[in-house]
Amino acid sequence: MAEFRRKIILVDKKLQLKYAFIISGVLIFMLLLVEYHTYLTINLAIPNLLTSAVGDQIKQIHFWLIINGIVYALFIAVVSIYISHKIAGPVYKIKKQLREIMQTGDTSKKIFIRKGDELADLVEIINEYISKTTLKK
Repeated sequence: MAEFRRKIILVDKKLQLKYAFIISGVLIFMLLLVEYHTYLTINLAIPNLLTSAVGDQIKQIHFWLIINGIVYALFIAVVSIYISHKIAGPVYKIKKQLREIMQTGDTSKKIFIRKGDELADLVEIINEYISKTTLKK
């Protein structure tokens, strides 16, 4: 069987975007917590530091750390979409092929996914189940 590459990265947009936003949201939240904690620590350790010229530089560094963190979170969201298609693709294909088998009643068909995709064990069990139910008929 010829191996093919999936051209559409967002196979299941709802699933993939949901987890990309969750991952990015958690990352941004954690970044803001760290920045706030750092601000409080500096303010407690050296109370008047943030009102000095050095304090202005520290505030500017914090600002750029937050901006960089948001850029990193967006980058991680994009990467998570690319990674998630290894799961979303097989789920989409399994659902599509199972619907086809149910509609046609042709239980001789096997479900196939790309080599290296996740859920290969699940596909194997489904194919085994389909072949056993075919034998019982």
